[in-house]
Amino acid sequence: MEIKNMVSEIKSKLDSRGGLKAIYFAACGGSQAAIYPAKYLIQCEAKNIATGIFNSSEFVNATPAMIDDRCICIICSLKATPETVEAVKAANEKGAITVAMTGFADSEMAKNGQYSIIYSNGQNQVYSKANQALALKFCFEVLKQFEDFPYYDEAMQAYDYIDNIIEKGKKDILPLAQKFAKDFKDDSVFYVLASGPAYPAAYSMACCHLMEMQQKHAVYLHSGEYFHGPFETTDETVPVILIKSVGKTRPLDDRVERFLKKYAPRHMILDMQEFDIGKIDEHVVEYFASPILTPMERFMVSTMADLRGRSMDERRYMWKVEY
Repeated sequence: MEIKNMVSEIKSKLDSRGGLKAIYFAACGGSQAAIYPAKYLIQCEAKNIATGIFNSSEFVNATPAMIDDRCICIICSLKATPETVEAVKAANEKGAITVAMTGFADSEMAKNGQYSIIYSNGQNQVYSKANQALALKFCFEVLKQFEDFPYYDEAMQAYDYIDNIIEKGKKDILPLAQKFAKDFKDDSVFYVLASGPAYPAAYSMACCHLMEMQQKHAVYLHSGEYFHGPFETTDETVPVILIKSVGKTRPLDDRVERFLKKYAPRHMILDMQEFDIGKIDEHVVEYFASPILTPMERFMVSTMADLRGRSMDERRYMWKVEY
């Protein structure tokens, strides 16, 4: 079912129940990072819709009491992480409308969700149809149909540009990626900072791409929290990566950049503003920060992986031992 028709059908159900009260998100790891931009969109733009995001297992074990038949739960897992399947079931039991986002139509996610969104994944992933992009599209549709969001058309137009922006962006940042690989391949600890709509890109870089795929110690930090303790670890030796978005939270990143230039000589900046984003309307462009920046930071880490001779597919525990 097309997302527009899906939201229309959901709206009919919710209108008969008294309207939409909240949208909740649940997932683990990279999947949680992927749906975070949609949560940020609702958080910033919705006038009468509450929102929250949860780790799947926490959602199952500490299910929010306010979830009921006036809520939508968007729950994401590529294949079917067991705790995420259980999160879908928990939301169903609470009477919520469940939207299972998954990479495969025959997964346990798709079988248990009342609605399912199958997203592009794998080596030939189409970014405009990936989990980040489609979670955002669903929530833009919710904002339009429930609250008449004024920049809906501009948001939909952005999907025509995402893939080209990323394709061109990878070519443009090749020198930066090569410098990242050369300068940091032997480091064992990294700090990754971002804020607002780019925060999930920092999470993905630290947890998924550096820690999981390269077995490097990494810490992801919110730019606004950096100066409340963590900046005391800043010195001339530790690599610091700042991922800058555009829009409302950019001043937080600017403040970090000023500090890094003074006290952290081994810093590197990945800035959304330097990509070819001019065709995306200024009122919605920030919401596409993570869908654009996450492929970029992964490209940087994979360039380092190539130089190290260590595959991004290599794991120590995942899929190998019981956990």
